[in-house]
Amino acid sequence: MDDATALTAAEFSDLFLPMKPAEGQGIAVAVSGGADSMALTVMLGDYCASHNIVLTALTVDHGLRAEAAEEARQVGRWLKKYNISHVILNWRGDKPQSNIQDQARRARYDLMGEWCQTNKVSKLCLAHHLDDQAETFLIRLFRGSGVDGLAAMKAQSDFPILFPGAAAITLCRPFLGVAKERLRATLRHRGQNWIEDPSNQNESYTRVKIRHLLRDSDIDGLNADRMAGTAARMGRVQSLLHDLTEELAQDAVTYFEQGYAEITLSPLLSAHDEIALRCLAMLLRRVGGAKYAPRLNRLEALYDRLKCEKTDQGGFSGQTLGGCLISLRPDNRIMISREGAAIGETLELEKNRITLWDGRFVIENGATVGLLKKLERAEWQSICRENPALKKLKISKVVRDGLPCIIKAEGRVILPSFIAGFDKTGFRAIF
Repeated sequence: MDDATALTAAEFSDLFLPMKPAEGQGIAVAVSGGADSMALTVMLGDYCASHNIVLTALTVDHGLRAEAAEEARQVGRWLKKYNISHVILNWRGDKPQSNIQDQARRARYDLMGEWCQTNKVSKLCLAHHLDDQAETFLIRLFRGSGVDGLAAMKAQSDFPILFPGAAAITLCRPFLGVAKERLRATLRHRGQNWIEDPSNQNESYTRVKIRHLLRDSDIDGLNADRMAGTAARMGRVQSLLHDLTEELAQDAVTYFEQGYAEITLSPLLSAHDEIALRCLAMLLRRVGGAKYAPRLNRLEALYDRLKCEKTDQGGFSGQTLGGCLISLRPDNRIMISREGAAIGETLELEKNRITLWDGRFVIENGATVGLLKKLERAEWQSICRENPALKKLKISKVVRDGLPCIIKAEGRVILPSFIAGFDKTGFRAIF
């Protein structure tokens, strides 16, 4: 596409308008020095300067190549010409020997997310473009992904890592509908160089193979425009399914501050199978504190057992799945609680720090320091001896086994403030 045209300021303004922060607020942009991220950063620089928005460019030095540190400094020298503030974030510690791309991606998000949290920045701009979208769609298609995977990337999406205690960080991708060659043309028009990452030519990576397939294929329709368009249509389907799942959850699900949920069977089993399965997946992921839901075949098996219970074709005696315990309750309800045996996380709490524990509870411990861990039976018995009123509380064992507690240096046990008697002396644990 040698005849690709540079993006104009007016085009960029239209692309960025849905993502624009309030005047005077700050945003960040991820810039590696490659053509895509340099084009985004330079155009954002112009836009922010004329709209009273504070822009900071973030470059992550993974330390995986000898040239990386100098390349990061070169990015800073380029951006200085545009009066764009630039910060280099270093990935320190041992580096992985396998699955390097995925680990490096996780490290980037960790470092940039922490910076955004510390600096109270709620929008991070990324330079993913139309060609990236097409590649992502094909990679997921070849892996057998369903609607959610084939929907690929969104123009705006939640940050992939939860940073408790801070305002939500939104990922913004204004270039998702723009071809890569237009971004290169934009830089050439400005006389701005960029850095070529040699890993982009390494055909041991699946994404590079897919890129070459899209570029070299003579199959009609196998091109970036068509693939990205299909991903956009899948995104609309995904949005509809999400809304229907949320409607079912509002009708059928009750969440409890102790970290569990109950679902009424009748509306669940009256819903379309796809919506019911999505609702179950959402519940298991939230209560289990997991990033991903259980495999579809295991969800379907659970759903079939629940349908048998409803039609009296067989009793549902309960089961574990996704780090959760699913058990039958009275009045046509199912309880989904955390499986105590699956909890192993222990953390040393610092004063006045907000922490995510077990993927479920945001812990606000104030001045309390100590060991944050799962509440064990012996600790419960010990604190009941000190607080006899606790014995009268009707906390089921399966719920109690999933609760956090703090063990002070002298051995004293502190419980969450949502437990009666600890509303003033306990710590805040928000499910």
